[in-house]
Amino acid sequence: MKPAYFEFYGHKVKVESEAPELLHLLKKDFSSFVKEREDVAVGFSLHVYLDDPPLEQIPNIVCTMQTINSICYDIHDVRYCDYYGELLVILNKKTNSAKMYSKNLSKIHEVSYLLILSRIGKRMDLEGLHKLHAFSVAYKDLALVCMMPMKGGKSTLLMEFLKDSRFKIISDDIPLVDWQGRIRPFPIKIGLSDKAVELKVFNPEENYYHMDRGQYGKKKLLSLKGLPGKVVELEKSYEKVLLIEAFRYNSRTSILKDSSFLSTGKGLLKHGVIGFGLPMVIEYFWENGWRDFLTKTKIFCFRCIGFGALLFRAKRMKLFLGRNPEEAAEVIMKYIAANYEKI
Repeated sequence: MKPAYFEFYGHKVKVESEAPELLHLLKKDFSSFVKEREDVAVGFSLHVYLDDPPLEQIPNIVCTMQTINSICYDIHDVRYCDYYGELLVILNKKTNSAKMYSKNLSKIHEVSYLLILSRIGKRMDLEGLHKLHAFSVAYKDLALVCMMPMKGGKSTLLMEFLKDSRFKIISDDIPLVDWQGRIRPFPIKIGLSDKAVELKVFNPEENYYHMDRGQYGKKKLLSLKGLPGKVVELEKSYEKVLLIEAFRYNSRTSILKDSSFLSTGKGLLKHGVIGFGLPMVIEYFWENGWRDFLTKTKIFCFRCIGFGALLFRAKRMKLFLGRNPEEAAEVIMKYIAANYEKI
């Protein structure tokens, strides 16, 4: 089986598997980052086996980390992540490579997706490209960035903007922020809510699909291959930023108003510096030892610089999001149309 290759801002990922369905799904997830052939050195490699997890390979040692998803064991540079007998990942942190074993294709897809985001995210952090838990769309040379908590209605509101021909998608869930506080694209698949509006999608039978996220249930997804012309180019960066933090508001109408430096700073700390809600897993980001402690300290400092620069650069606002996302999107659109030159 021919491997799948992806490149995320210079970081090449190689995925090998005897399951063509998995490679096909990952190419839908990361459609903007697919590379047809290997032309640079691979930074992270993943080999997936459709076999029962070889749990006997885990050494007889005390676990170093346990989460609701997995139990992890570390010995030297190797981490064994046991998903309670359903799936096993053996991660070699020195070679930045992993082997995955399971017969559950849905579980393999979910963990592969998160594993890739976790490993490349750590390296992008060290280069000054930081993920923010928000959705982002472009209007001319303006990046609209809207921070929301999980289940806050990001995808529903995003789809309202994508109905409008003036807006293009920067990212459904994780736009990037560089050291200068500029917004960079990270266009990956869109997770759709039950209330999301239907768009005009190219080849919908192929580009609508699902991911079974275990305890979080099955999620309907839309590959960005289904939205030709609606995705910004990866080379773009946005210096002009409208940064909104949204809060649920028990009302039919939505209210948009200015936000203070301190209030937006707290939002960036939560959604960016700490990264609540980011699609990653701690098992593949957090490593042991003093070297990784220094790495994580450096990442924390770099994030503070990037998000601090964004805080100074952006026009800061709050959205009190009412029960009608279409009306909320209209409120924001009217504000942009009236104030675009001033932002």
